[in-house]
Amino acid sequence: MAVFFVTTVNGISQGARRYLFDVNAGDALFGISPTLEGQSYELIAVAYEETRLEKSDLLDQFKETDSIPNSNFEFLQLIKNWSNSLVAFFRTANIQLTDTDIDIQELHTPSEIVENLYQFQLDIVGCLHQLQQQEEAAQSTQFNNRQKLNQQISNQSIGNLTAIFQPKIVALLQEGTALLMAAGAVGRVLGIDIRPPARSEDPKRIKDPLEAIARASRMRIRRVILNGLWWQSDCGPLLGYTVEGEKPVALLPVGSHGYEIFDPEKSQRLPFNVDTAKLISPVAFMFYSPFPEKISNTLEVLKFATRGKTKDIITLLLMGILGSLLGMLTPQATGILIDKAIPDGNRGLIFQIGLGLLSVIAGTTLFELIQGTATSRVQTLTSVSTQTAIWDRLLKLRVAFFRRYSTGDLQSRVSAITRINDIVSGTVLKTIFHGFFSLLNLGLLFYYNAKLAFIAVGVAVVNIIFTTVSGILTSKRMTPLQEIEGEIFGLTVQLIGGVSKLYVSGAEQRAFAYWSKRFSRQLQLILSTQAIEHTVSFFNTILPNISSMLIYFVVVSLVSKGGTGFSTGTFLAFNTAFGTFIGGATSLSNTLIEVLEVSVLWKRAKPILDEIPEVNDDKTDPGRLSGGVKLDRVSFRYRQDIPLTLDRVTIEAEPGEFIALVGPSGSGKSTTVRLLLGFEQPEEGTIYYDGQDLSGLDISAVRRQLGVVLQNGRINSASIFENISGGALVTMDEAWEAAKMAGFAEDVQQMPMGMHTVISEGATNISGGQRQRLLIARALVLKPKILIFDEATSALDNRTQAIVSQSLEQLNVTRIVIAHRLSTIRNANRIYVIAAGQVLQKGNFEQLMAQPGMFAELMQRQLD
Repeated sequence: MAVFFVTTVNGISQGARRYLFDVNAGDALFGISPTLEGQSYELIAVAYEETRLEKSDLLDQFKETDSIPNSNFEFLQLIKNWSNSLVAFFRTANIQLTDTDIDIQELHTPSEIVENLYQFQLDIVGCLHQLQQQEEAAQSTQFNNRQKLNQQISNQSIGNLTAIFQPKIVALLQEGTALLMAAGAVGRVLGIDIRPPARSEDPKRIKDPLEAIARASRMRIRRVILNGLWWQSDCGPLLGYTVEGEKPVALLPVGSHGYEIFDPEKSQRLPFNVDTAKLISPVAFMFYSPFPEKISNTLEVLKFATRGKTKDIITLLLMGILGSLLGMLTPQATGILIDKAIPDGNRGLIFQIGLGLLSVIAGTTLFELIQGTATSRVQTLTSVSTQTAIWDRLLKLRVAFFRRYSTGDLQSRVSAITRINDIVSGTVLKTIFHGFFSLLNLGLLFYYNAKLAFIAVGVAVVNIIFTTVSGILTSKRMTPLQEIEGEIFGLTVQLIGGVSKLYVSGAEQRAFAYWSKRFSRQLQLILSTQAIEHTVSFFNTILPNISSMLIYFVVVSLVSKGGTGFSTGTFLAFNTAFGTFIGGATSLSNTLIEVLEVSVLWKRAKPILDEIPEVNDDKTDPGRLSGGVKLDRVSFRYRQDIPLTLDRVTIEAEPGEFIALVGPSGSGKSTTVRLLLGFEQPEEGTIYYDGQDLSGLDISAVRRQLGVVLQNGRINSASIFENISGGALVTMDEAWEAAKMAGFAEDVQQMPMGMHTVISEGATNISGGQRQRLLIARALVLKPKILIFDEATSALDNRTQAIVSQSLEQLNVTRIVIAHRLSTIRNANRIYVIAAGQVLQKGNFEQLMAQPGMFAELMQRQLD
């Protein structure tokens, strides 16, 4: 039977019913009659099926005596159950009752029962009034938001009409709040799809709405400070706030040295200058684009990294073309100088050629300076985008991925992406442009002499073949070198972290031998690679000299035969163009080695990019969870070559139920928790939250609605309040309430700084029991619908354990608890006994103790 409340005026129901909770057969219902501030409230019970009710006067239960005999204890328990259901509901709704809870241990006469119940019902009426006010305020907010949305739609319609003349205005409009519109304007410039906060987000707990938008859009944000004349540099698009009213605005770059302010509420653009800068807060936020879900090759990484940097790449291209064209003037000027100006003694022509060559030098220097600046800018910007994107991708991967690699090896693979970016956007990009355009001199070579030009082509081909073969040999050594470097780095981290264990076991020499064996192999590969690189360097050094000797030899042969048609100036011009051509060919061939290194690095980084993030566009938002959890015939193993850790396990928890998992060590209890948290994926079977398959849900949205305490839970080096709040929007009173429920409040009150006491690194200034209670308080502070505890109270004494258990029983939440202590699991609705990955028994405490089996044996050991 479902219990609702409704507002009444003159005995007539007004508005919709509001669901409170369910009652079962055998429970008691107590009506309310008081009014508050002219509002009347009624409780309504609606049966799910055919139901019979028995009406009874409260005092009829106690006619025989003025005191309360033990025979009436069951009825008092019904009163207590009724009050617990109401208290749990209002706590879930974030409404705190006053201290009028019914304590049946303190009731001695019927009059005390009536008075206590009456005071409690008055408190309930006040809570119902608060709940109605909250809902009315929410409806008013929803109406205002709808009106704003209608206004935005009208503005967008007008914008569509004006887009014919001002197309940039309509491109920035996005439906939603002003913050969402401003974020959308920034996102459009960066190519990020900005989305509103997910349905699972609790608006009351969002510390910063922009963070909720960032989570929904799967991007990263960073807080920045705007100092000085920052808008005169290109800092990328930013999201800022006005000084007055803290209204969100988009700060968008215009050209290379300017910004404009986009006001989403007015759909207005203002130029950013010294005057308008006074209107903007110095605190702004920068957005970082994530990698696409699938990246199959380095070209896609390069495409992502260079997005929005077209202007700089075009600058590189133009500077390379202009520099090469200017360089082609030098051979021709040399030929004219030697053949005409000097023999004719034409000082004017000599002066003009000299002035022209100086201009060429100045122009080439200027072009190279601009090209270098553009290269540095591209390299820096692409490095920022790729590094943030690769770390973002790494943080989105499943926990199981990190078991495959050591810490050092993983760090090496992450840095491979950065190295690829540095090579491609820096050295390779500049060298390719410079070397490619240097090859334009090949046309001059054929213009001067075709036979000699073919010799130049032959020399370039030999250079490319030699360098290619050397690059292939190098890459064959680079692959194992990268692997062993990652292995050694990971081993070094492990050895440093385990120094104390090495000392205790006296294994320093064995550890050094283990490390030195791999380091020796690394040195061998390094020396082999360096030998090839030195050979290539030596070849590139002597190649120009040998090729020049070859050219001179051929020219002398042709001259000796006569009829070459070669003048001294033409030969010098050819030789100058030839040097530029060979230099360009050598640069391109050297670049080939670096390109081959990129292929090796790509193989290292590819596993990170190939791994599908645990949250992607295929996942759906779960909405607000009510507490239903089910493992349906779930099987799981950590590796394919080992037996099943869980074998067709079925565990079910209805909303509000207390489920306990017990069993010997290694039976699969903690693995069950890891599966519930999405750390692992079942081999068979399905995990459901509120009837939704976990494999199809946004797991991060699910985890945000869970209160979890694991065996190896860690505490940050921060204040107690910061550790309890965990970065969420939590008041100090809520933190104290959570500490009280965890039995931690008295300890905190005795500390000199109370909630502001700072926990040291590693939590060395608090005991193990205090650490567990702090973790429990953190799990309870947001009042989640589902609590998952893995040996969360193992370090608590019996008194504190009782406080925690009593606090949890008053909450209308689903509890899944792994514990061995008798007092922890006695009140569980169901206990699942797990052994060897299978559920051997299930039932409540009394049922399992009454039947022979593992549970009775485990409990008997504690009793003994």
